[in-house]
Amino acid sequence: MQVFLPRWSPDGTQIAFAATTPGKPQKICLIPAEGGEPEQVTKGDYNEGDVGWSADGNQLVSGFTGPFPAKGVAIHLLDLRMHQESLLPGSEGLFSPRWSPDGRYVAALPLNGESLRLYEFATQKWVELAKLPMGYPSWSRDSQYIYFDTLGSDAAFYRVHVSDRKLERLVSLKNVRRSGTYQWTGLTPDGSPLLLRDVGTEEIYALDWQAP
Repeated sequence: MQVFLPRWSPDGTQIAFAATTPGKPQKICLIPAEGGEPEQVTKGDYNEGDVGWSADGNQLVSGFTGPFPAKGVAIHLLDLRMHQESLLPGSEGLFSPRWSPDGRYVAALPLNGESLRLYEFATQKWVELAKLPMGYPSWSRDSQYIYFDTLGSDAAFYRVHVSDRKLERLVSLKNVRRSGTYQWTGLTPDGSPLLLRDVGTEEIYALDWQAP
């Protein structure tokens, strides 16, 4: 089994992740935080990944690709109590869903990754929060901001204020050597930025090893 992008449940008792086995589509699984056997909680002949939790821990949100819907890419909601999946309205062509901690919104990216979209459950409508080539959106704990990074010659770390869509450039990443495969960014519990940096040829480590 290959595992991708694990996410802790809000109460810290479970971990949701995407997993794939040879010849089968990638599906969403749950496992107790203390360990045990993983439980596959989604079905169907499509691939699902990039899973996230609702604030109450009763639902999951994930992106999927496959024969349904016709456009091939959209966002699923999974009710863990009822074991029912549903399509997030208007989410065709979107991926990388992020549920806000207060439960009011889901943020997502279009396939070209050049804007940030926001779905509000109360209005059941999508709006565009920012228009930049971006990746890895992360919510602040108070649900007031979404943080993300940009790539290219002027790479930087940004945040956008949800209520007024004010965009702030926080720090330049121009001279930071990013990992070629996974250029991940995120936030610590206290809101400090996290960045995956490539140090493969910049630092030297020594290993003491004693043969049995």
